[in-house]
Amino acid sequence: MKALTGAALLVATTLAASACGGGYQASASHDPGRARGSVVSADTVGSTGLILDGRVRCTAAVSRSVEAGSSLGLTFTVRNVSDRTVEVPSEYWFVVRAADGTTYDTRVPLRNEIGPAILPTPIPPGATKTVPAGRYLAVRWRGPLRITPGCVQTALPALRVGVESPGPPPDDATALADVVAAAGHLLDRCRPEEAGVAVQGQIYPPTGDAPPMSATCSISLQPEGQFLVAQAVIVSPPDVRHVKISQPYEELSVNHPPTFEAVAWEFVVTREGATSVAAAEADATRAADHMAPDWSWTGSEWQGPGGSRCGGSGGSWGGWGGPTVEFVSVCPA
Repeated sequence: MKALTGAALLVATTLAASACGGGYQASASHDPGRARGSVVSADTVGSTGLILDGRVRCTAAVSRSVEAGSSLGLTFTVRNVSDRTVEVPSEYWFVVRAADGTTYDTRVPLRNEIGPAILPTPIPPGATKTVPAGRYLAVRWRGPLRITPGCVQTALPALRVGVESPGPPPDDATALADVVAAAGHLLDRCRPEEAGVAVQGQIYPPTGDAPPMSATCSISLQPEGQFLVAQAVIVSPPDVRHVKISQPYEELSVNHPPTFEAVAWEFVVTREGATSVAAAEADATRAADHMAPDWSWTGSEWQGPGGSRCGGSGGSWGGWGGPTVEFVSVCPA
């Protein structure tokens, strides 16, 4: 029903970047024959290794320290160090291990997904291609982070990255208000007043005249050192109970008969406000000759309406900007 976002979008962007190429250069020079090593500068840290029988050098680079709530920003650079054109598979991945033991492997969310076959990228001798693979993964774990980048089937040496934050909000009430503000008015009439305590209200469409959805809304807060991680959950109808949010991949499953919708939306909260870092949505509707409108949050505004016909199920997951919200209230209960 909806296109996948987040990790799936990361892969799609990775492939597009591989096809287009780029001009990024590693922050330190290397002997083309060097098999593995480090890339270090005042602002970045990286690692490098030879792949594809030594014909291509792959280098991963990232800032030494990243802001909580911002994108990881990991970049891969592949350079053909042979004297012939090399077909390089567009397979770039990384594993993030947080200080608390949380592990995020960018390959995991896509294992069961089916998509179009992606052809390898031809790279001429001496040419370099750049892949901004860490753009769509927002940092929401306390540091330091241990990041193991990988090119095709080769894991490169791990990188150590710090996580910075201006500090947590002064109290829970401020954190809740910041989350509501960052949710683009979605929670204005279903606004939790206490962390972890659900309230009932209504979710109104950003534009148009679709009927509002009666909903139950909650926001939980989890300390992560110098910042908080907030998890907003919205379910409609209000009696939906069996909702499971799988971390760290922000996957959402619901055991409830149609018609229903559930939204999970994660934020990093500091004393400077709340930032969306991940989102998921799941819905199922009873058949009817109606179109259920939906809107997607981009990080700054709601885009829509799109829509789908009543009588199906679907969802989205991993979205960094925010969720897609389908107004299933159009469909029969």
